[in-house]
Amino acid sequence: MTTSPLALPRIVCVDPRALPPNWRKFFAEKQIRLNVVILYENDAGNGKRWPAEEILTQGVARGDHGIADTALDSSSGNYAVGLAVAVKRKNEIDPNFPIKRVVMVVTRSIPPGKEALLRAHRIELIYADDPVHAMVVAEAVAKERGYWYTCQYRNKDNPRGYARVADYIAEKHPWLGMVGGGVGSGGWCSGIYPKLTERFKDRETAFVRVAVVVEDGQKVGGVRDEKSLEPGSLDWRTPIDDVRFIAEDPSYKFSAALWGQENPSSKGICLGGPSTGFAAEGVALAARRLSIMHRLNELRHDGWVDILIPSLDTREPYRTEYANRGIYWNSET
Repeated sequence: MTTSPLALPRIVCVDPRALPPNWRKFFAEKQIRLNVVILYENDAGNGKRWPAEEILTQGVARGDHGIADTALDSSSGNYAVGLAVAVKRKNEIDPNFPIKRVVMVVTRSIPPGKEALLRAHRIELIYADDPVHAMVVAEAVAKERGYWYTCQYRNKDNPRGYARVADYIAEKHPWLGMVGGGVGSGGWCSGIYPKLTERFKDRETAFVRVAVVVEDGQKVGGVRDEKSLEPGSLDWRTPIDDVRFIAEDPSYKFSAALWGQENPSSKGICLGGPSTGFAAEGVALAARRLSIMHRLNELRHDGWVDILIPSLDTREPYRTEYANRGIYWNSET
């Protein structure tokens, strides 16, 4: 894995043999290719490094932090690490950089591996009941202690952080038929989708944008369920064409199947944790819907329908959650 702070990501075309059996035949018959943009190959080890950098850089430039030396927010984990690494890098470059540490409000149900990762990055943790409660707690603690509340769920610098990623995707896949991803802060959908739509506006083939949401009462990484979508969310709804609701088990099973990509020719690529499988299941269902409606060919170019999803982090922080489902691996690749 590269340790470059924000090197452009790679896009990997999934080997059809690595698809779950229940989707392998459908993708083959309909000539669909699943592509994954690997966003975790950076110094934070996750895709939220991109928006964290933008939020930190632009916020401090505007003086949003005031006199605070501590940045605070609520997070499922990836943004917390991304922000902590960004703060560390800034201080290495400039010892006078005003933000020195990170405090994060997390839910009590945070995966043990993810919690350990945050502590390893010296992030102070405050606990809340659920993601919505975490936002409330974060805002209250920031006011009480005089911290800078970076407010990733409403901060417009969040989607702007994905601008270079969107341009890269458009350059590599100018005929992309569908893009999908989970709704956490809303940064992926509100940042990537409008930019790709603008880049593809003069094409003859259609472009479909899918948002994927967790079934109510279930949990997949930092993705939100329907009842927790309203508070403090960026505008992810405007640029989408379809919403898919996915449960936990298909997410874990699809991602585990994608590990079949790990072979000598793929140089040991781990195609992500549960949120990657979650997004993959969502776009697969969206493609099946279009097929049933006889509209899938509207996305086709040179005989293929190309679909793309993000891989925001690896499987390692979710080892316990996979084990609870009888899914194991020997070591991280």
